[in-house]
Amino acid sequence: MALNPYIRVNDKTYFPERNLVEDLTIEAIKIHGQEMFYVPRELLKRDDFFGESKYSRFTKFKMIEMYMDTTTAFEGGDTFTKFGFEIRDSVKFTVSRKRFIRETGKQRPLEGDLLYLPLNKGLFEIKFVEHENPFYQLGKLFSYQLTCELFQYSEEKFSTGVPEIDVINQETGYKLLVTLGQTYGSGTFAKGDLVYQYENGQFTGGLSGATQRTQTARGTVLSVDDKQSPKVLSIADVSGLWVTTGSPYLTKSNQSVYATVSGTDEKLGVLGAEGKNEEIETEADTIINFSESNPFGDP
Repeated sequence: MALNPYIRVNDKTYFPERNLVEDLTIEAIKIHGQEMFYVPRELLKRDDFFGESKYSRFTKFKMIEMYMDTTTAFEGGDTFTKFGFEIRDSVKFTVSRKRFIRETGKQRPLEGDLLYLPLNKGLFEIKFVEHENPFYQLGKLFSYQLTCELFQYSEEKFSTGVPEIDVINQETGYKLLVTLGQTYGSGTFAKGDLVYQYENGQFTGGLSGATQRTQTARGTVLSVDDKQSPKVLSIADVSGLWVTTGSPYLTKSNQSVYATVSGTDEKLGVLGAEGKNEEIETEADTIINFSESNPFGDP
């Protein structure tokens, strides 16, 4: 039986018919799909031998429509493990190859890149990219199928300009609670201030000589708790060594105000009424004896 002379599936495929199928694929995704934020991962200090990087950041995004193959519920599920409660939600998305290349300038999505789904405000990491599903309709591939899992934050830097995405640094990232002592100079510490810690900060007349001191750490003020006395700053994007001995002091980038540091405390996750880390930790202490060398097994 001879092949259809108008629609062939070999090297002489009827190209207008192939283009029609591709356009219909794009239209179907636009009708039934979701508006997604595609956030590419930027690798810092890449190790070419292992093909990985210790540090990465997310600073860009592109809007593109994708079809959600998982329609009834997220796959994966939630489980209790000896390391805590883990959420392993997974989902599959289909995106048009033509639309993806046009919008992002990249040839294909990469494993490790992120997708933000506004529908449930979920941030998903691409784990696998299937490029042959459906398999060569009319001799061409029209889409990518992305297998994604709920993103697990590992102190990556987010500065995409999308508040719903960048807030992950504040809600999930490492924070330092800095208790302030005596405050000098003019002005106050406020949310968003870039602050620096210097060691040996005994001053009596302004901030003269501040540049001669040794800078030990820096960070960004996430919130200021004025209800406590003394005042407590929550600091994110922390780098360097924060110390409380040797009379250290904290100052803003313009050095208009500075304060002595009387204490620090480390925190993870959301601070305030919505945060559950302290509650979980307190409850865990009543179940597991962490004084043992092996709290998960026999002493």
